[in-house]
Amino acid sequence: MSNKAPTWFAVATRPKWIGALLLSLLVAAIFGGLGQWQLDRAFTKDAAVQFKSTGYTLAIGLELMLDPKHTYLVENRLQQGVGGYWVTLAAHDKDMVNHTLVLGWTKDLQSAEKIREDLMSSVQAQAFLRYSGAPLPDEAPQKTDPAKPYLLKSISVAQLINLYSPDVPIATQSQYYAVMMPKFDGLEPVWVDYGEASENINWLSAFYFLEWMLFAGFAVFLWWRLVKDAQLLEQNETIN
Repeated sequence: MSNKAPTWFAVATRPKWIGALLLSLLVAAIFGGLGQWQLDRAFTKDAAVQFKSTGYTLAIGLELMLDPKHTYLVENRLQQGVGGYWVTLAAHDKDMVNHTLVLGWTKDLQSAEKIREDLMSSVQAQAFLRYSGAPLPDEAPQKTDPAKPYLLKSISVAQLINLYSPDVPIATQSQYYAVMMPKFDGLEPVWVDYGEASENINWLSAFYFLEWMLFAGFAVFLWWRLVKDAQLLEQNETIN
């Protein structure tokens, strides 16, 4: 029987420790996946929509009739660095083409819900009025909370059209517009800039990404440390 102490590699390649390595790699992969998810949230899913507050640079005039029964709110909207809500409303032109309007911004949900209720219960004059607006970029649809289906997490024309007319196809304008004029009571006009969009970073999610990466690295390190301890134990037994 040889009294030679085993090397670290010899211990690490034993079936027991190969199995432990595979387990540690699986744990590290799970942590890595969670880290990637947090990284995506840091730069995209949790980044509020924001436009530089340098004023309107492009506007169009539309003659529209409002449809207050289709009034929705959009959360997580930044205006000059302050989070709040957009109030959106459906309308149609003389050719019965549907348009989505962002009537304005307010900083708290209670105010937004009150404005929505007032709009939905008001009796609008059945006339086509001219609205000046600035087109805004479409977003990817996101699931809504069933408890508040009128509160959207993003603004997607395709998602809104399904809410306006879930059963019957309707003609629709592919863009939506931030209304410049007229102004609506209780709402601030949405500031729009067509320069370079500002990038938002969710620093909490970025911190969680680093944390998950440390956990992933520690899972592999722990396996290395256990193999090393097993090697040292055998070395001591060989010497003794």
